Amino acid sequence: MHFFFATTVFFIFYCVNLKSKLHNATVRADTAITKLNNQLENNRALLRAAGDGIHVIDTDGNIVIANEAFAHMLGYSMTEAMQLNVTQWDVRWSKEELIANIPDLRGRITTFETRHKRKDGEVIDVEVNTVGVDINDVPLLFCSARDITRRKRSEASLLQAASVFHHAQESIVITDPDGRVSDVNEAFTRVTGYSRDEVLGNYPPVLNAEKNGSGTVNRIWEELKQSGYWSGESWNRHRNGSLYAVHLTVSKVPDKAGGTHGLVVIFTDISALKEQQLLLEKMAHHDPLTQLPNRILLFDRLQLAITQAVRRNNLVAVIYLDLDGFKLVNDTCGHDTGDALLVDVSRNLQSVLRDGDSIARIGGDEFVAVLADLDSVNTCERILRRLLESASVSVEFNETTHQLSVSMGVAMYPQHGDSADNLVRLADQAMYQAKRAGKNRYHFSAPVAG
Repeated sequence: MHFFFATTVFFIFYCVNLKSKLHNATVRADTAITKLNNQLENNRALLRAAGDGIHVIDTDGNIVIANEAFAHMLGYSMTEAMQLNVTQWDVRWSKEELIANIPDLRGRITTFETRHKRKDGEVIDVEVNTVGVDINDVPLLFCSARDITRRKRSEASLLQAASVFHHAQESIVITDPDGRVSDVNEAFTRVTGYSRDEVLGNYPPVLNAEKNGSGTVNRIWEELKQSGYWSGESWNRHRNGSLYAVHLTVSKVPDKAGGTHGLVVIFTDISALKEQQLLLEKMAHHDPLTQLPNRILLFDRLQLAITQAVRRNNLVAVIYLDLDGFKLVNDTCGHDTGDALLVDVSRNLQSVLRDGDSIARIGGDEFVAVLADLDSVNTCERILRRLLESASVSVEFNETTHQLSVSMGVAMYPQHGDSADNLVRLADQAMYQAKRAGKNRYHFSAPVAG
């Protein structure tokens, strides 16, 4: 562009001066005029071929010379363009500022951005190059204008994208085709604890927590190969070593050749949400006072124990427990004391069970325990004796001692029943038999072989 700019100025300068001299000459007039016309025609051809809008204005801002590209850029015909004044198309400055700027622009070669208004009213962004010229001692300003509206829009889009990238609340990672980090935003450093400099050029510290399992990364890569996209929950490890849950989206960015230009990884820390979900699940499946499983979770575990017993050919015991003397303590000592007692007793009962066994509070002072994977009735009875001992609690109140114990009814799978509902019902009935027999004891639903 600068070469063309200088060449065009030279041609205009040269041709106008040459024409002036030839008109004053009397010798070789015909040859000189022919030469001049040829040069002028070449110059006009250059102006027509120029992609930029070439225009020359005088110190009042009036058009002296313009090419078709300039007229087309502003939406005018050549005849209309030659009647224009700079104040009619440049809308960046006032009329007074435009005219006042011409002498200053003549004194130097200048490149600047401004805005031009087309004939239809549309305003476009342009880049203008200017240089002062004198033709026949007339001071002029040579200008070359280029429409940069698309470029400016692209720049604005890039700036907007950069602003969104850096100020987004979601953590964003951009990688190269090999998966190494090209850039991260501020949210990434805030959530992960890693600075931008620490991760640039390295593999991003996501999906590397052992809790994800070895197949997580492989599954993600398989989906990226098939659809170019993966979304789901995963676990990441913070720079300080702590684990945190995220909702993660990985998108493949294709290149023009159909390959992979890189990856965009976006994730949000959902640790607080996961904790809230766990709390809600616990509230839905656990007793709020003792934190033991409630009836819903108990039946799930009992059904699982029965399913495992079928496969392993072993026994399951369902024990219905009711505290002896609790109502008297609760009425005499108050509900706060009663609640504290229930918490203590539930803790004692749970402590004597094996791993894999369960005990639930199903209401008031009633509990149900599930003993899974039993090899014999004798094993069950050893645990029953420990439960009796753990529930034997003394409570002192107003110089009075209250003694608690427990009565238990037992139903065995498969001897007494084969469904969760039936086993719990039979164990409940057996518990009342233990109560009638004198309390502080256990009673089987029916005799079973040891």
